[in-house]
Amino acid sequence: MVATDRECVYVTQGWGIHDERWASALLEIGLTPHLVSLGRDVSDALEMREAVAQAAHGGLPVLAGPLDTVTPALVDLGLPLVGLSWGYDLTRAHERDQDLTWLSRLSGLIVDSAWNAGIADEAGVDPERITYLPWGVDLSVFAFHGPWIDAFVLGVPPHAPLVVSLRAHEELYRVSDILRAFAAVPRRLDVHEDFPDPYLIIGHDGSLTPELRSLAGSLGIADRVRFIGRVKEEDLVPLLGRAACYVSASEVDGTSVTLLQAMACGTPVVVSDTPGNRDWITDGTTGFTFPTGDVDALAQVLIRVTAHYPIAVVERARREVERRADWHANLPRLRTALLSAIDRA
Repeated sequence: MVATDRECVYVTQGWGIHDERWASALLEIGLTPHLVSLGRDVSDALEMREAVAQAAHGGLPVLAGPLDTVTPALVDLGLPLVGLSWGYDLTRAHERDQDLTWLSRLSGLIVDSAWNAGIADEAGVDPERITYLPWGVDLSVFAFHGPWIDAFVLGVPPHAPLVVSLRAHEELYRVSDILRAFAAVPRRLDVHEDFPDPYLIIGHDGSLTPELRSLAGSLGIADRVRFIGRVKEEDLVPLLGRAACYVSASEVDGTSVTLLQAMACGTPVVVSDTPGNRDWITDGTTGFTFPTGDVDALAQVLIRVTAHYPIAVVERARREVERRADWHANLPRLRTALLSAIDRA
């Protein structure tokens, strides 16, 4: 770890596991963060501005995101402000034709995908102020072909192929598409203990959880679907390692951390063909894609992947993560972005 020799301000909305990662990252690169959370520490934008101005006394660099809720309220404070793109914030604003020219007033901007970098460029942000920093993976934790979870814990047969979904149960992530596609994956005609039917493992939760449970019943697959709730970070490696594939049907993403984690673990990935996913997945090369919302196409991919483990694909995926998404190797870019912002403010 780098010895701490500077301070900064980290501003966010709410508080979650990704905030923990960014706060730890700042410490790792030698920047002690003063934390300001909208909704946790302050109740509105005015209080947030006041708290940030006070915390950034003497011109400390400020790292603030998401870009659609937090950062815009801080652009006129005269501070070294670096915007932090969260997931689909820029994509959503771009799709809604929102005015993003205010981004050019930032001292720096961190994006996690080439697609978001392109949106920022269209908005007039100086390319020298844009830092591409994927929300990468700790490769010492997410090992290639690591330990497997005991099937008994999941309530599935020991040798059952597992299709794993870990996105939130909200409209944006289209988990219902995964259920419908899985319903089209045929049961085995020769089922026995060594060759059981595939099972679908649905992690996370959300406002649509009851509806998704009901859908599993109406599709006639409730006996082969397990809703396991939110998965702890330390339990991800054995779950992903045991999976026949990881699947995401999301409408939009920046760089999905869980996608990178699955790639790192040697888990075949099946994802919707979105700009963010295209940064990492070339169909048939580092994973498999399907047109967003195309349930039939998703079903066909699931049938293929659950029947045959694509060893060459997962090996290429792991190499891609090692090359581009090593979290600790990429972190010096964060330090450079924040310290450069001081000179630009």
